[in-house]
Amino acid sequence: MHYHSSVTKTAAHALRIAVSLGLAALLLWLFFRNLDLGELARTLSAAHPGWLALALAITFFNFPFRSWRWTRLLHHVQHIPQREALSATCIGFAASVLLPARAGEIVRPAVLSRRTGLPFAPALASIAVERLIDLVTVVLLFVVYAVGGWAPADLSAEAHGRLELLRRSAFLLGAATLVVFAGLGLLAARPHLADRVLGPLERRLPTRIAARVVALLRSFLGGLASIRTGSDVAVMSSSTLVMWLLNVLQFYSVARAFEVVLPFPAFFFVLTWGVLGLAIPTPGGVGGYHTAVAYALTGFYGIAAAPAAATALVTHAIAFVPVTLAGVAFLAASGLTLRRLSAGAPNDPGP
Repeated sequence: MHYHSSVTKTAAHALRIAVSLGLAALLLWLFFRNLDLGELARTLSAAHPGWLALALAITFFNFPFRSWRWTRLLHHVQHIPQREALSATCIGFAASVLLPARAGEIVRPAVLSRRTGLPFAPALASIAVERLIDLVTVVLLFVVYAVGGWAPADLSAEAHGRLELLRRSAFLLGAATLVVFAGLGLLAARPHLADRVLGPLERRLPTRIAARVVALLRSFLGGLASIRTGSDVAVMSSSTLVMWLLNVLQFYSVARAFEVVLPFPAFFFVLTWGVLGLAIPTPGGVGGYHTAVAYALTGFYGIAAAPAAATALVTHAIAFVPVTLAGVAFLAASGLTLRRLSAGAPNDPGP
C-alpha cells in the first residue's frame, strides 16, 4: 500500500512538471512566433544603460526590503534575523525559477523554519498573508489606473471594449478583495467568531476535505492575526505600497531604456498583466509573464513588437536573474537541497 502511494505521488509530481514545462514552452512559442528576431536584437543592443542601471538597482533594494517586511510580519511570533530572512527569500525565489508549480512558496518558509527554529505553520501562514496583501495592493493600483484617465486615446473599438471589461472587473475585484480582507481580519481578531463560522463549514464538507480546508483557514487566520496593532497595519500597508511602486518604476525604467515612453501610471496596468502572467504555474513565470507584458504594451498601447518584447524580456531577467543567483549561493552555503525543501519538512532544523 505504501509502495502504491509512493508511485502515485511520483507520477503526480512528474505530471505537474510536464504540464508546467509544457505551458512554458507553449507560451514562449506564442511570445516569439511573430517577432522579427533581428529587430529584437537591434533593440536590445540599443538599450540606454542608465535606465537599465536604475532598474537593476531597484532589484538589489527590493529583495532586502521584501525580506525585512517579512520579518515585520512575523515579529509577534519570533525575532527573525534579517540575514536569515534574506537568505530564505532568495532561496525561495530561486526555487520558483528552478522548480515548477510555484514550489518557492513552500521552500521559502521551509528554509526559514530550518534555519531559525520558527515553527513551520506560522511561517507558511505568513506567506499566504503576504500574498493577500500584495494582491490587494496590485488591485488597488489597477483601480487607480482605471479611474485616472491614462488609457490610450486612439484605442480601436475592440481594444476599447476589452479595456472597459477590465475596468469593470477591476472595480468588482477590488470591492470583493476589500470585503474578503475585512472579513478575514474580523475573524482573525475574534477567534470565537471564527469558531462559529468554521464549525458549520467543517461539518458540511466531506471529512477528508474538511480537515485540510479548515486547518488551512485557521493557519491563515493565525498569520493574519499577527497584524495586531495600528502600527502593524501602517507599516505593512506603507511598506507594501512602496515595494510595488518600486516594481512599477522598474517597469517604467526598462521601458524607457527601449524608448517606450508612456505615463508612469500606465505601468500600473502593465504591472497587473505581469502579475497575471506570473500566476501561470510555469518555472519563474517564464512564458506567461513575457506574453502578458508584451500583449499589454502592443495590444492596448500600440507599442511596436520589438521594444515591447525587449521590455518583457529584460524586466523579467532583471527581476529574477540576480535573486536566483543569490538564492543558489545561499543554498550552497546552507547545505540544504531544493528537493528536501520543496517537500516542506516543517520541524527539521537542518544544518
